[in-house]
Parts: sequence; structure tokens; C-alpha cells
Amino acid sequence: MPLAYGEGICSIRRCNLTMSEKYTLSLEPRSILGKKVKRLRRSGILPATVYGKGIEPIAVQVDARSFNQVYRRAGRTSLVELQIAGRQPLTAFIHALQRHPVTRDIIHADFRAVDLSQEVEVAVPLHIEGESPLVESGEAVLNQVLNAVEIRALPSNIPAHITVDISGLDAFDKSIHVRDLALPPGVTLVTPGDELAVSLAHTRIAEEEEAPAEETTAEPELVRERREPKEEEEEE
Repeated sequence: MPLAYGEGICSIRRCNLTMSEKYTLSLEPRSILGKKVKRLRRSGILPATVYGKGIEPIAVQVDARSFNQVYRRAGRTSLVELQIAGRQPLTAFIHALQRHPVTRDIIHADFRAVDLSQEVEVAVPLHIEGESPLVESGEAVLNQVLNAVEIRALPSNIPAHITVDISGLDAFDKSIHVRDLALPPGVTLVTPGDELAVSLAHTRIAEEEEAPAEETTAEPELVRERREPKEEEEEE
């Protein structure tokens, strides 16, 4: 049974819908391309590309430590002001990352420049909050089907995440669908509302306790007829 609007999920008044903050990165035009960018990485420089609607792709480079500090806080849903030497500042999202297959270090970044007056579609992560009574008692495990939802909004209205309070999931027939999520003003869902976001599943222990004991039919005991010893015939 889906939760009623505002039951067990965040409401607009009390939900922590953190709006995107704005960060700044200083970039420089990049002339080193192709395999030669390895030299940049060894020097602590991260190669990157800036692109967007009506913008020719720009090869840039940024201090790797500065980028990592901003990315840890901004993620992919906060606006970043790009200050590129010799150009007007651009507002962008960190759109895509390329990582080393072994070390998982970031080796390339893509920035998506946006027009602040035009709506964009982005994926916003879901942040689980609270505790389901059934999960807390060990009777259930949480089944988070969606980690993010697609939304449409002006770049400055995009929340960093959407908080989902699961404390209202106190029965196995309750669940949270995309339509149950509370959104800030100016934000529209793109993900279909009937998609399941969070539900509960029985734990193995609970299933074993609920399973009825199998009836065992006792086999009839085989009773052997006692044979009387034959009397010896009297001798004539």
C-alpha cells in the first residue's frame, strides 16, 4: 500500500531539500591533447572539457587537488562557476568523470555549461533518512530500488538531494513510489511517478519463523506375530 502524501516521507515544510550551492574553479586553456596528457596528471593537473548548448567544446586543465575538493562538496547537482583565463565566466555542472581502472583516481572531467534561464534535466540522488520499525526489529530489510530520480528545473533550483523518510514503513504492504516524493517549488519529476523507490522485504529469519512446521506422519510400527513353540509329539 503506498503511503499517503506526507506520511512517512519528507514534506516540503520539514524535509531537508538542500538547494545547490555555488562553487568556483579556476581553469586554464589546455594545449596538450591525446596521450600526452599523462604528463599533466603526473604534475597534479587534471585534464577536462567544457561543453554545452551553443558552446564549442573547450579543452581545459585544472589543479587536481582543487577539483577534488570542489567535487566532494558539489557532486553533480551543484553549480560551479568556471573562471577560464581569457574568457567570460561560465556556470556549469560536473557532468561526467573518467577514472583509472585500477586506482579509481579521476583522470578526466567533463563540465556541462548551462544557461541559468533555461530548465535542464538532471539526476538527483535520493537520501534515505529515519528507520523503519520492521527493519529496526530485524523482521525486514530495506529494498532501495532507486538511488536517484530525474527532475527538470532551472539550474539554480536543483536540490543537491531529495531526502526520503522511511520511518512510516511500518507494514510490509507499505512502500514509497516516486509520486510520493516531496519536491521544492519549481522542480518537476521526469521519472514516472508509478516507479517504486523504496520497499520492505522479509528477512530470512522472519520467513523461517513464519513457515509452518511440516507435519510428519509416523510410520506404523511393524508388529510381528509371536510364534508359539511347537509341542513335541508324545512318543507312542
